[in-house]
Amino acid sequence: MMKLFSMFGVLALAVGCFAADQGTKDDPLTISSVQELLQFRNAVLDSGMYKGVKLENGGEGLHFKLTADLDLSTVCGRDVGNWKPIGPFEGSFDGANHKISNLYMDDSLGRVGNPGFFGPVFNNGDDTLYFNNVVFENVYIRTSGIVGTFVSQVVTGKAVVRNNKVDLKFESTKDETADLQLGGLMGNTVGDWVGFYDNSVKGSIKVSSLKQVSIGGIIGILVDPGALERNVNEASITVDGNSYTQVGGLIGQLIAPYTMKDNVNKGDISVNVPAQYAFVGGLVGVNPSLPSEKNVVGNVNYGKIEVAASYAGVGGLYGLISGNTNSVLDSCINNGDVIYHGVEIQQNVQVGGIAGIWEVKQASRMENNGKIVIENALSPNVGGIVGYVRPGAKSMDLFKSVNAGDISVNNQTVNKGWVSGLVGFTDEIEYVNLDSCVNKGNIVFEGAIDSTSLFVVAFASAAPGTNINFKTSTNDGTVPGNLGGRTSLKVFARAPKMHLQRLGYGRAILEVPDLESTGREQVELFSYNGRLVPVQQMQSGNLFYLEGVPAGRYVVRVKTSRGLRSLRVTF
Repeated sequence: MMKLFSMFGVLALAVGCFAADQGTKDDPLTISSVQELLQFRNAVLDSGMYKGVKLENGGEGLHFKLTADLDLSTVCGRDVGNWKPIGPFEGSFDGANHKISNLYMDDSLGRVGNPGFFGPVFNNGDDTLYFNNVVFENVYIRTSGIVGTFVSQVVTGKAVVRNNKVDLKFESTKDETADLQLGGLMGNTVGDWVGFYDNSVKGSIKVSSLKQVSIGGIIGILVDPGALERNVNEASITVDGNSYTQVGGLIGQLIAPYTMKDNVNKGDISVNVPAQYAFVGGLVGVNPSLPSEKNVVGNVNYGKIEVAASYAGVGGLYGLISGNTNSVLDSCINNGDVIYHGVEIQQNVQVGGIAGIWEVKQASRMENNGKIVIENALSPNVGGIVGYVRPGAKSMDLFKSVNAGDISVNNQTVNKGWVSGLVGFTDEIEYVNLDSCVNKGNIVFEGAIDSTSLFVVAFASAAPGTNINFKTSTNDGTVPGNLGGRTSLKVFARAPKMHLQRLGYGRAILEVPDLESTGREQVELFSYNGRLVPVQQMQSGNLFYLEGVPAGRYVVRVKTSRGLRSLRVTF
């Protein structure tokens, strides 16, 4: 009887061993030590056995789970060598909130292929792969190419990346022929669908002397559809040299229909590429148009954005954003300062509190609270919300949006430019509708401005042929009006205020106190979109008699011996 019981006990134990760790979602293959991690990696690479299970096709469809913290310092590091990425991998991995510390990859120790804890991920089945609940501590990566701390890239199928934490120090190699696609979690994805939820990244990313860079705190480039929700980036990003640059606090380049909700960037971004293009945003560097729907709601940037580039599209949230009539862009906020520094050779400079370059049909409840600082830009398009609207938008509807950030321009010479409280300048489009929008920001000019064509308005400037409607919008900021000749803000502060008395039928008398008249002073009228309005005038001392002024709202300016004076009026 005792022998029979023992036989049943051994049989039960054997069955139990066989049933455990089968690689299913409910019974994953476990990894409890660095040694087991290496065994797992080797089995993935050569379709070998791991804990009695054959890992065919890179562990296709299998689930793996950490059961302990892992310190990789004994298998990778300056004195040990590089971590060899796991993959190509075709399974799911759950960290169960355990730590993986001291991940190390450095090209100076030998070229790192597919840099990341996992190399490329393939999903050739119908199920979604999961990469969840890992805490990466003290990660160091020095390389170029397609780089991500957790996964280098997702190539096929569907995947979810959820609830991971990364502390990363990244430094690029110097190679002016190399491209870099870098994300704190993943380099790029070209699969069917990938979602990022509740992840966080901190640390630093420093890049120099590469040909082209696409960098995001979460992911470098998104090519496939998916979702990005409740992620936080705190990593600082610095780019120097001669790189064509696309940088966002979350995503470098987004070229897919995507949902972005409730994400936050807290990392500062600094880009210095004097001879190159730079598209830089607190959320996304470049988001080009696609025929599919996008939903962008509730995202916030706190990081400072600072750029020096020959061609610049710079925004508190987007460097460049475009989308069709199905795009939903709502309730997004920038709280970070946006700064552009002029360089020796400049092409186009487009800077906005929300977006530098805009090709979106409509948006609502956009809010900019960051300062916008422009230093030595020759031909800037600057707006508290949007710097420049490209013709691809065809029209622009902006609802209930607010700029509360001051705009400071510090230039010695401006060839041509537009500075506005909401929309800097538009190309020729059908219309711009600013519905219930508010400018609370002051437009300030530091130092002397030498210009004959710098247009400054409270709401928006547009190319001829574009209709602007801002009847329901209000300006609560100080806007000095269009500038011309050599003057400064201090002159405005000292000069007595002008007075205008309307006489009806487009006629008025303008009084300029303390005018030291030469008889050659001229009055100029500008509409709020920056267009010069012809007007008949006659001068008598410090009085100007005006006729032929159409109904509307204008900025009246007069050049005097004490500088330029401006007055906002309504006829």
